[in-house]
Amino acid sequence: MTSPGFKSNNESKVRVEAFGAEDNPPQELRPDLEQIHNLIARISRDKDGIPVIYDAFTHERGLDKPDEISILSHELLAPLTLIKGYTATLLQLNNAINEEQKDRYLRGIESAANKLIRLLENIRDLVQLEDTPSFTYHPTSLFHVLQEIVSEMQSQATTHLIKFSRFSSLPKVNINRQKMDQVITNLLSNAIKYSPEGTDIEIEINQTRNQSETEKLFGTVPKIRFPCLIVSISDSGSGIPETELERIFDRSYRLDNRITRTTKGFGFGLFICKVIVEAHGGQIWARNRAQGGSTFSFSLPLEP
Repeated sequence: MTSPGFKSNNESKVRVEAFGAEDNPPQELRPDLEQIHNLIARISRDKDGIPVIYDAFTHERGLDKPDEISILSHELLAPLTLIKGYTATLLQLNNAINEEQKDRYLRGIESAANKLIRLLENIRDLVQLEDTPSFTYHPTSLFHVLQEIVSEMQSQATTHLIKFSRFSSLPKVNINRQKMDQVITNLLSNAIKYSPEGTDIEIEINQTRNQSETEKLFGTVPKIRFPCLIVSISDSGSGIPETELERIFDRSYRLDNRITRTTKGFGFGLFICKVIVEAHGGQIWARNRAQGGSTFSFSLPLEP
């Protein structure tokens, strides 16, 4: 019987087809059939279809209990599983794959490690923010902050166009630059992540002086301090059920739809955005767009 990714002949020699080995591998790459079948049983494929060897104890498992601890454990194990799998593959099949394929495995390890780092950074930030959500603030041009972030993210988001506009000359606002970068980057990343490829992401900054002026622009908004700047980031995704709009900023909340089921994450991001914005005296909210997709907005008061 021929197993996926391998081929045997009457001399019990093996060719590792999936990894691009030559037809006549060296003697050390000709294990007996029992060893081969044990190896095959541990091979899976990652999201890009690359064969990866997994040990049984690190293979992804379903979530038996949908509580915060089990979700967090799952999110930590997912990148660790990939790192373990890629590393095991490189160690055990190093002589059967070419340099280009080795580079793909190494990039996979780097990507999984970066995901793990971001998750742990979010956990660290969450603990710090909940303990002492106070920062050092400096008068800053929010327009220039957005310009820098959009320029950096556009170079990475090759399948989306980020459109950025402003409607008036904007005053500086007191912010903590590092934390505000985190809010904007998180909202932009979500907009890109949950929007179909080829669609636009739109960013606007408005200055408003009172509730009625604000509601003309945005419809119903939470109680916010005036005058203020309001940043809005709009996507072309599937939108958010109206009953869920207020809950999406809760800690660990993840909207259950076909996109979020295939785009993993623990749900810290929006909650962290909320804590940071509120520490600046602002508010954050979301609404659906008539033409499809969602708009996430946050306010920053211009006066202490």
